[in-house]
Amino acid sequence: MFLRILNDDQKRALFVLAHHLVVADHSVSAIEGDLLDELANGLRTKIPVTPQELHEEARLGAFDSREVRVAVMLEILTLAYGDNAVPGAESAMIAELARDLGFTADEFTAMKAWGERASALLGDAAGLMDAG
Repeated sequence: MFLRILNDDQKRALFVLAHHLVVADHSVSAIEGDLLDELANGLRTKIPVTPQELHEEARLGAFDSREVRVAVMLEILTLAYGDNAVPGAESAMIAELARDLGFTADEFTAMKAWGERASALLGDAAGLMDAG
């Protein structure tokens, strides 16, 4: 949704974060896999993420402005709520990311609410596409 404002380094760092999120609970749902594929396709970067990078810590320093940090959190929350299940490991990772990116508890609460609404709307859209 907000990928257009990210540069290539930020896109790679976001993809690494997204990968860490979906594997955090050692179980990747079909919906999570689809959302991760959609994210990868939307990144449109000519510089691929290497397998080694997927096992390293994401470079949070790449997210160098508030606009970018908010965009990253909203993308991660959309992915997290996409399968309507946020297991403890994923929830803990998201909370830690919010702290590491410098968001207050109130900001994080507002972003989580946005993520839940966005996920519901995406689910509604999928239902409309499947109807008929």
